[in-house]
Amino acid sequence: MDFHLDADQQAILAAVGTINSRHGGAARMRVLGGDEPSYDHDLHKHLRESGFLDLAGDGRPLDAALVAEAVARELGVVAAGYSTLVVPCLGIEVEGPISLVVAGSPGPARFAADAEVVVAVDDRCVRAMRPPPGSVPRVKSRLGWPIGVVRAIDGGDVLADAHPDEVRARWRIALALELVGSMSGALDLTVAHVSDRKQFGRPIGSFQAVQHGLAKCAVAIEGARWLAYEAAWSGEWTLAATALAAALRAAERVRRDTHQFTGALGFTTEYDLHLWTMRLPALTIEAGTTGSAAIAAATSRWPARA
Repeated sequence: MDFHLDADQQAILAAVGTINSRHGGAARMRVLGGDEPSYDHDLHKHLRESGFLDLAGDGRPLDAALVAEAVARELGVVAAGYSTLVVPCLGIEVEGPISLVVAGSPGPARFAADAEVVVAVDDRCVRAMRPPPGSVPRVKSRLGWPIGVVRAIDGGDVLADAHPDEVRARWRIALALELVGSMSGALDLTVAHVSDRKQFGRPIGSFQAVQHGLAKCAVAIEGARWLAYEAAWSGEWTLAATALAAALRAAERVRRDTHQFTGALGFTTEYDLHLWTMRLPALTIEAGTTGSAAIAAATSRWPARA
């Protein structure tokens, strides 16, 4: 097993990094953000035109996973995870953003107010609705994405080529990768902070307790990352549930420890840390709508016996 990126994957990340440097990052998010963030149509357009949102559809799901993680790490306000990993298994053409919801559960949903297609998933089928522009009301949010309230999600067209289990698995993989990217961004910022911030005449990052805490964060993120990569590569729903369960567990530690090690500064809106960490509970809540990932992983590996 080779854990190194090949030349094509390195080139993809370099190109996505260039796009992110122009259309991502904390400064860009603050321009788009506030109490009612705007969807970054420019970033979506550049990713689409460069072909990075079509990689899974071209038989390169691992490359698509790398793109989804990289965009999340740089705070991209786009539905990159959905577009790269979920859209290819729907059997329909979608150029713009999509939103994913659970059928029969109306309420707030990421990207719903901007979505070209709202996809509703239940245990029997997958439906797609194309809401008229402006028909889905926006709500104020500081979670890092535009949020819309979907009031009725029982209609729409049944997607005959989309299987609910596959869509749910790809949804979980996308969430795991977004969690990994967001955690990585938060950890990078925290490491930079503890390297510069001094206490008792020395950087606080030189203290053993801080080093051990950040190392545990790094190990948790790395484990979640490779589980997400494996799930993306295989598309297997048990691995998808396992990857998401690991990412959710890691997110608890990273959210707590990054704020702990940045002290009072980390709890101010002027400091950028919350731009990453506010996404973690939002993704955790969304993951819960897909059902318990931990229970799904456990029951698939060790089914109950009568």
